Amino acid sequence: METEKYYFRVGVFFLAVTFIFVYYLMAFGGGQDRKHLVQYAIYFDSSVAGLARGAPVKLKGLDVGVVSDIHFISRESDKIIVITKISDTAPIREDTVATVAFQGITGTTYLSLENAKPQGPAVFLEAKEGEEYPVIRSAKSDLQEIMAVAPKVISELEKTTEQMQKLLSDKNVSGVQDVITETSEVLNAAKAALQEIKMLARTIREDPSVLMRGPQYEGYKVKKK
Repeated sequence: METEKYYFRVGVFFLAVTFIFVYYLMAFGGGQDRKHLVQYAIYFDSSVAGLARGAPVKLKGLDVGVVSDIHFISRESDKIIVITKISDTAPIREDTVATVAFQGITGTTYLSLENAKPQGPAVFLEAKEGEEYPVIRSAKSDLQEIMAVAPKVISELEKTTEQMQKLLSDKNVSGVQDVITETSEVLNAAKAALQEIKMLARTIREDPSVLMRGPQYEGYKVKKK
């Protein structure tokens, strides 16, 4: 009988210790994290490639939370909703903007937050009527902007290359050479005419009466070399 009471006391003691341990974890461990985390929603129209559950959320480079869920908002729409859990001490404001970013050469994807107007009044973000969570605005990252215009830039380069190839074709090159030859002949003729004009001007300067004698005057003519 005494043995049964002994084991009963040990069992009660063990259950009490287990209960206290679990309560401690709930109060000061995971429960505290849940108490100090606020959920926010972010909607993306563009790709969020690489972003997954558990990805870090950073505000101005500091870890402030994690991505808790990510999925399409519905079967009929390709818009993506990202649910985040962010520390309630982080200054999430109405001007806060979220972008998908990549860290270093490892290419680790994370959610980057920036306050667009850090010097402005701090109006903290709250859920609007009809919203389950406060909604942080999204924007394309610099890399996404570059990738978006890349096809257009490549297309323009291809057009420029084709035009250069046409310009430098054998037919056009031959035509340019003909133009250069004709231009050279015209310049040589102009040089000879200018020489005659100079000789005429010198003759008139030396003997203005040549204008009265007319072109039959031999002193007027430039001697042929």
